[in-house]
Amino acid sequence: MLSLPLDSAIYQAFSYGIISACSLPLGCLTILLWKPSDRAVAFLMAFGGGALLAALTIDLVASTLARGDFYPLAAGCIIGGLIFIALNQIVNDFGGFVRKASTHIYHIRRLKYRRFKDILSALKRVDVFKQLVNTDFKSLTEEIYHWDIKQDTLIFSQGEPCDELYIIATGRVELLDPEEQVASLFLEKHDDLGWLAFITGTPYRFTARAIENTSLWVLPRTTFFNLLATSPKLIEAVQQWLKCSKVKQYLQYHHHLSDNTINDWCHLSTQQIAQNGFYHSAVQIEQNKEGFKKIAHHINTFDLFNNLPKNELETIANHLVYKKYAKGNTFFHEGEAADHLFIVDTGNVSIIDAFDHFSHSINLIPNDAFGYNAFLTGGRYTMSAMALEPTATWVLRKKEFNYLTIILPELARRYKRHIQQPEIQHYLIHRQKLSEDNATLWIKNAVKNLTQGIEIKPVMAFHTGIHQHKGAPLGIWLGLMLDGIPEALVIGASLIHSNLGYSLLAGLFLSNYPEALSSSVGMRKQGMKFSVVLFMWTSLMLITGILSVLGYIYFAEVGHSTFSFTEGLAAGAMLTMIAQTMLPEAYFKGGEIIGFSTLLGFLAAIFFKTLE
Repeated sequence: MLSLPLDSAIYQAFSYGIISACSLPLGCLTILLWKPSDRAVAFLMAFGGGALLAALTIDLVASTLARGDFYPLAAGCIIGGLIFIALNQIVNDFGGFVRKASTHIYHIRRLKYRRFKDILSALKRVDVFKQLVNTDFKSLTEEIYHWDIKQDTLIFSQGEPCDELYIIATGRVELLDPEEQVASLFLEKHDDLGWLAFITGTPYRFTARAIENTSLWVLPRTTFFNLLATSPKLIEAVQQWLKCSKVKQYLQYHHHLSDNTINDWCHLSTQQIAQNGFYHSAVQIEQNKEGFKKIAHHINTFDLFNNLPKNELETIANHLVYKKYAKGNTFFHEGEAADHLFIVDTGNVSIIDAFDHFSHSINLIPNDAFGYNAFLTGGRYTMSAMALEPTATWVLRKKEFNYLTIILPELARRYKRHIQQPEIQHYLIHRQKLSEDNATLWIKNAVKNLTQGIEIKPVMAFHTGIHQHKGAPLGIWLGLMLDGIPEALVIGASLIHSNLGYSLLAGLFLSNYPEALSSSVGMRKQGMKFSVVLFMWTSLMLITGILSVLGYIYFAEVGHSTFSFTEGLAAGAMLTMIAQTMLPEAYFKGGEIIGFSTLLGFLAAIFFKTLE
């Protein structure tokens, strides 16, 4: 029986474990002084992976083969690799996938595959899709996206263009007629939202709101038309639908079209589908573009549109919706996602500000804009707004605004200047409840994306990134420990029959540093505090030292074949980890550079072997 205080090899195992893993907190501390590019991280990660591959081959596998223990080693490698894959999947499901870009991407792909069958099941419940062939379904499912929304979230409102078809995956939704202010219908799993508006291209006649936490499948109308242009089955199904009584009744009752107008539109649409794979909407969206262009230079408290070039203002006007609200109608409630910017044309709007304890409401008049700071940052409304009398507004939707900032350079320049004002950082901290670091980070990333013509990540993402998985911090920690357990066992095993090789120690050190550097950057972007990230890495360093000791104790008491088998378990897990997480991460971030970098790391480990 081994005695801890007397056995110097145990202290040696602990020391080597600490040395191999001290690069973990070192990599975390590095981000305080250096913000590495993805290419630099990729180079270091591939270099470490190459070094670790060489070290495992020379110091672990080769020595075992020299003893003639191939079969126990091979069995251990296979089982070790399978164990790593299974445990890695468990911790990823628990939130640990956030620790690396590679595990994040793999996790999302796996979820996407799981959801593929759910999408097919949902789509086949919509009559027009029932007869589609597999290639058609594949085209649709590649473009359909998943939208998780919380209770009381507005999905769409009456009068908006119908650009998406929504299918409920889980949860419940109510359809509300704003004119009557009563719930018209309650919808549940696999029900579709706005199908008749979608197929006819008309504005929504109802407002849809989630009455519990709900998940939706969303099919963009552009995807629908792209498939319509190439799918004979879809063409046939849509032509039949446009002639059915449900469509005619919908257009008569909800849009007040005459029989002749409906028949003419149906006849023309079926011809257009046959010829071009496209058809025009039955009802055009009201926009009042000329009225907007007259007041665009005089919008109160909102100067993004003031003195814009004529062509840019015209483009913005083409993307607006002109909506009329009855007295008492609500524009939005506090806490809802800020997906709309409102500009008053006529009427009176009351803003109820929950943050202002001295004033119950603020009244807005024509030419006033409201909801714009939450809208521009992609946060949640911090106020509620209601029409005090019949009111007409121009409405700009968030997705339209994001598109406009990409195609309109002057608008993007003003937007970039606006979000860099000190007032915006103050707003993010005090209204959207971001930390000062995250507020600064959001502004920096937003400016960078605008410069590069990329859509800005909404502020809400800072609240739903790492925090949407309640077990994410623990999952990340378990995932990182999972990556480190095999190396600790290898250190303990290597000290049984000989001293630990320099090449193995260097390979472990060099592989740990870029892993910690890359993961620390990713976790900080997800909103984790630096102190929490540093604590994770430091605790893992200490655990690696302790596990190295336990590995030494365990290996010292097992038989020859069991020793080779267990050594194979550690080697298999490490090799699987390199192939499954390290090298994919490096390639994702650095591309072709990783091939040569891996070679350099491989040679570096061999060089350390020559020093023994």
